[in-house]
Amino acid sequence: MRLNPHRYQFYEICSGQNDIMNHRNANVFSRTPSIMATQYSDGGQSIVEREFNTKISNLEIDERQQYIPVSRARVKEAVFQLDGIDDDIRDGLAKVSEMLEAIWHHSSHAGLENLKSLYESMDPDQIGTPDSEGKEGFLDTLTDALEDGNWEKISDEEMQDALEGEDVFAISLDVRFDEFVTMKLYKLGEVSIEDERTSWFGLKKESVTIDAFDRIIQILEFQDESWFNERKRMKHYQGEEGKGLHIRLFKTVPKLDLETIFPNTSPMMRGVDKIKIGAPLLGGLVTIGMKFGPLLLGGNASGSTSLSLLGGILAALGTYVMKTYMSYQKTREKYQTQVSKDLYFKGQANNAAVLNMIVDLGEEQEVKEALLAY
Repeated sequence: MRLNPHRYQFYEICSGQNDIMNHRNANVFSRTPSIMATQYSDGGQSIVEREFNTKISNLEIDERQQYIPVSRARVKEAVFQLDGIDDDIRDGLAKVSEMLEAIWHHSSHAGLENLKSLYESMDPDQIGTPDSEGKEGFLDTLTDALEDGNWEKISDEEMQDALEGEDVFAISLDVRFDEFVTMKLYKLGEVSIEDERTSWFGLKKESVTIDAFDRIIQILEFQDESWFNERKRMKHYQGEEGKGLHIRLFKTVPKLDLETIFPNTSPMMRGVDKIKIGAPLLGGLVTIGMKFGPLLLGGNASGSTSLSLLGGILAALGTYVMKTYMSYQKTREKYQTQVSKDLYFKGQANNAAVLNMIVDLGEEQEVKEALLAY
């Protein structure tokens, strides 16, 4: 029978509004409270009033990502266009959606203000010197917010795969993990992107599909100045800019290029690049040896001639060494430019601004799940 939107009553949402506002599990179908129910009447007669109590012990857990990679507007559009949904029902669903959005927005706003308050003293962008007071409490609260939004931790295995492999960038980076007091990575959703590869010295091009994380959140806190000074590594010290708890949000990060988002890395070149750099030096040494070796080893040259030959050899050797060094610097600069350019477009927010996006994304996820469940 058809729902009359003018005579329906919104009866229950997840066992009441309080349950929604205290919702702590990203997947509404795996919770023990009832999913959703409505009660409405037609001609004074009750038509629908039901609850579903789903026990998690009786469910087969779906290990796929719980993140819904579709905007709230598109979810609503798709739901409203389902078969059997006429204008009256569509209006009723729109009102339900508005109520869900209002409830979660109210709850999310309070959570956001709490996060901002806890983070204020640690924010590197503040006026003054940030500190770590209250860090554990902030991280616990932030973790709850991330879990609500279906964010998941990056595993050690995923990080190791990134350090050993390469996707878009033909380079691996060595990350100095011991320089961090705190280091956390979270992922949200997975996507596939297309990239163009060249082979046969640039003569052949082919398109490849690369697995990437839709979004990545990085939380970093560096060691203090004394730590770098004691280990004689002051050249890596981040200075005043490195103080505080840094939070970064990135989009579309290839899984095997995950290390490129770290600020304290050293490039490790591919074997082919090492050959390009080392081959001229080796060839130069061979040429010098073939040209001047017989003269030096022949023993017929005078002392002044031998010194002249030795000077010529050293000059030629120095030239090849300089060319090799310049080639190395050029290759390293090329890699660093590629990474910097990529991060410029992948970076979405820093520090306190990330908190706004975390809460906004979490709120949208909750509303989409609730609407689909309803």
